[in-house]
Amino acid sequence: MIFIYGVSMKFSLRSIQSYIYVIMAAVSIVVFVIVFNDLVIGNQAIIKSGLSFASTGNWMYWIFIVSLLGLIIFIYLYLKFLTDAKKFSDIISGSSKQNFIKNLKDLERIAYKLGPAFEEKLQEAKSRWNYKG
Repeated sequence: MIFIYGVSMKFSLRSIQSYIYVIMAAVSIVVFVIVFNDLVIGNQAIIKSGLSFASTGNWMYWIFIVSLLGLIIFIYLYLKFLTDAKKFSDIISGSSKQNFIKNLKDLERIAYKLGPAFEEKLQEAKSRWNYKG
């Protein structure tokens, strides 16, 4: 919990996870492109500008592998976040109480994964459907 001027705010990394995924994917792309240039393309203009990992020696191969894995992982996590958010909003905005109740366990799991804003939306939907569970 964070206290700013006597007011407490709940802070959770889950509330900014999509931004973290995008930033980490962007960093992975930049590092991947630089190392790919060093290992495969060898464009001297880029290397002479200082954008090079050549000084790391054989570690450049490991940097290449880690940046590629990071790129794949963070793009996957961001796409998973987007699909979960879409599924959540589709079910919440539906017009069927039966469908809402049937998918409630899934909605609670998704809301917990996606953060406090989605948990609040789920509570609003529960009150809208008069769910007392």
